[in-house]
Amino acid sequence: MRCGWGWLLLMLVLVVSARAQPAGVAARPAADDGVHFSARDSLVLLLDTPEGDQGHLVGDARVQYRDLELTAYRIDLLFDQEELRATGLPVDTGVVGRPQFRQGGDTFTGQELRYNLRTERGRVVGAQTRIEDGYLQARVVKVTEDSVLYVQGGTYSTCPCTDGRAPSYSLRTSKMKVEGRWIYTGPIQLYLFNIPTPLWLPFGFLPAIEGRRSGPLPVQYGEDERGFYLRGWGWYWAISDYMDLQIRGGIWTKGSWQISPLFRYAKRYAFSGQLMLDYLHNRSGEKGDPDFSVTNTASFRWTHNQTLGPSANFSANVNLTTSSYLRAISERYDDRVRQTISSNIRYSKSWSQAGRSLNLSLSHQEVLTTGAVQLSFPQLSFSQRAFKPFRHGTGSRERWYERITVSYSGTLNNQFNFTPLPDETLLARGDTSALDISWYDALFSPSAYRRATGQDVPFQFRATHRIPVSASFSMQRLPVLDRPFPVTFSTSLSYQEDWFIRTERRGVDSTGRVVTRSVPGFFALRQFSTGLSASTTIYGLFPVRVGPFEGLRHTVRPSLSFSYRPDFSSDFWGYMRTYRDTTGREVRYPVVQGVPVGRTQSLSFSLGNVFETKRVRTDTSGNVQRQTLQLLNVDLSTSYNFAADSLRLSSVNISARTSALGPLSLNSSLVLSPYALAPDGRTVNRYVFDLRRGRLARITSFRLSASLSLRSRTRLAEAEAAAPPRARFGDPFSPDPVTSPIPSLLDPALHYADFSIPWSLNLNFSYSMSRPAHRLTRSAILNVSFDFNLTPKWKIQGRGGYDFVRGELSTTSLFIVRDLGCWQMSLSWIPFGRYQSYAFELYVKSGRLRDLLRLRQPRSDIRGRFQQLL
Repeated sequence: MRCGWGWLLLMLVLVVSARAQPAGVAARPAADDGVHFSARDSLVLLLDTPEGDQGHLVGDARVQYRDLELTAYRIDLLFDQEELRATGLPVDTGVVGRPQFRQGGDTFTGQELRYNLRTERGRVVGAQTRIEDGYLQARVVKVTEDSVLYVQGGTYSTCPCTDGRAPSYSLRTSKMKVEGRWIYTGPIQLYLFNIPTPLWLPFGFLPAIEGRRSGPLPVQYGEDERGFYLRGWGWYWAISDYMDLQIRGGIWTKGSWQISPLFRYAKRYAFSGQLMLDYLHNRSGEKGDPDFSVTNTASFRWTHNQTLGPSANFSANVNLTTSSYLRAISERYDDRVRQTISSNIRYSKSWSQAGRSLNLSLSHQEVLTTGAVQLSFPQLSFSQRAFKPFRHGTGSRERWYERITVSYSGTLNNQFNFTPLPDETLLARGDTSALDISWYDALFSPSAYRRATGQDVPFQFRATHRIPVSASFSMQRLPVLDRPFPVTFSTSLSYQEDWFIRTERRGVDSTGRVVTRSVPGFFALRQFSTGLSASTTIYGLFPVRVGPFEGLRHTVRPSLSFSYRPDFSSDFWGYMRTYRDTTGREVRYPVVQGVPVGRTQSLSFSLGNVFETKRVRTDTSGNVQRQTLQLLNVDLSTSYNFAADSLRLSSVNISARTSALGPLSLNSSLVLSPYALAPDGRTVNRYVFDLRRGRLARITSFRLSASLSLRSRTRLAEAEAAAPPRARFGDPFSPDPVTSPIPSLLDPALHYADFSIPWSLNLNFSYSMSRPAHRLTRSAILNVSFDFNLTPKWKIQGRGGYDFVRGELSTTSLFIVRDLGCWQMSLSWIPFGRYQSYAFELYVKSGRLRDLLRLRQPRSDIRGRFQQLL
């Protein structure tokens, strides 16, 4: 509403210009002063009247000066009193041509506007303006010479109230003062339509400018297992255009308290990130109870993304959170059942012209249930894209050696593994202090690592080099055929070398237990494989026509490949060692991980089939349009290992998929085994193929999935009106994914209902059958989700499913949403299943007032939603 009163100079110039201009419909002053005024009906100057000199602009009167604009049906200039008056035209349906003032992006209207140029004081009757997503009305607004506004009878609401009707809700105050960047008010009371409610505040102050600004944060209230709480209250600092800070707190009636500082920073095209620390002092139960406890838990999270030039980037996503924090604070279902947390810090650099890239990272993963931690640092990877080292020139014809393609990729990984021993084992050893050893204590103390894990080597180092070499050749005609038959041949050679700084030695001690010891020293594991493949493409055209579909094209892509890899577990390579167990039997084992066992001499075959047609359409101008439509994809693959002693032929894999049925899509897969089964369920080296019995193969698994998606057309006007506002950087009222509790099972307030889609229906059916041996397992599940508008303001949404094999319903939820204009009512219900619950909410759509004007039942979110789970 504070739009500035820089138009004082405008009125002074206007008076001088009006005295110098002859009467007329429009006038324009000199170009140097930049004042423009006009009127549609008349512009009249009256001189030497009993009331003094006057000027009248009637009919769409308009005055402009720089970025200031004043419009009204009538604008009166009282030159002797040095006063300006702007009014509208009363009609039967109201007032037309209301005075409207614009300056920059600020706008307000009123029934009558007066301003005295000598005293620099003004008065607006029936003023109204919009502040972001809300509307502010006032009976009378007075402005003083120091630009301070005094408001009488102020009303704020997010409901549109331009038609003169009372909004469905409003916050009203008898007096208000706007000074500088702040608005100060007296007692504020909530009204429903024109009915006052007992909800009121003794005073209030809020920012008078839009955008980022420092100030208090709204409070959230409710109840959970720690009692009644006030959460989220605190202060927000807009430090600069590139950073801000907010500190939130929370208190509970049973003695728990929480503090959560959040620091955010961002610079466009450079960097962005945030640091969040959340600390909770948790009191559970009452003093004297057996389950009474006082615990302190914390969480630290850091996210960062920075561009370091056109080819380098640095990113971080650090999450150091304990399981007690997730169980005690978070209301999210995913957090309460979370098993692992992970962090990652990464630097990447690329050289696009040379085709090289470098990545350096640190990763952390922790299993919350066992306390096991896997920390990798450094993780280094380097890659060189494929290039042809023997190619000369840029001609199209290449010699055979110029087709050789080489690439390289290398990785280096230093890994820290922390797997603590069970508490029972540590207690049996009598080392109770080892129970409190954390992974970061063991990281810097070898003795603490041995006590907590029972292992001697905390770090595992491994470096890997991969060099694939390939070349492709094509033949347009095979020697055995007289007609053209293009075939593409590809040869490949892959070399891999792994470096280790420790190897393993195994033996049997006096008690007969196998003992493994680590031997320091450099060790290289070298392996290679080679292969040859041939592929071609065959087309078949069938001149058939069915309705608008013309022709059928069948594309066949057969491929045959042969691969060879020696047995690196043989004594020739020296990667294996032996020891004798207590029975005297010789046991072979690898000294490092990753030694391939067994020779591979495999011939693989794959066959791809694509069926396509063309849809022919004729537009209104008579032009014929043809669109290619893919009908069906069928793929088949199998392999034969000549080096295997038995079961050389692998299973036959067949898959098919289609999306040519409009909203219905189908996917299926079939696995056939060529071998028979023994009575005990083992696969024996005997083919099941028998034409006399009509058996080709044995089905080991089958999967079929079908999805159907139907929806009505979107109403664009309603979609734009229903779209939620976009959050901006530094807006303290915008939901924050780190600090804001976001329940995912039931939360009607966050369940967005799109009334622009009248209805939608999604059906998903999946069937699977598996019989690797004699036992048959099946699964048949139908999932349904629907959404439809019962009326233009009522929407019903639901999702559920049915398991046909078990004969039971899956978790089913039902949402009923009612659009009440500025309000929204939601009812969520899970009628049966493990998480039976309900929630009812009535809240204001505005993001600013949602937490303040909200009615929620039940108030106890966590206990009602998760008590069966926890």
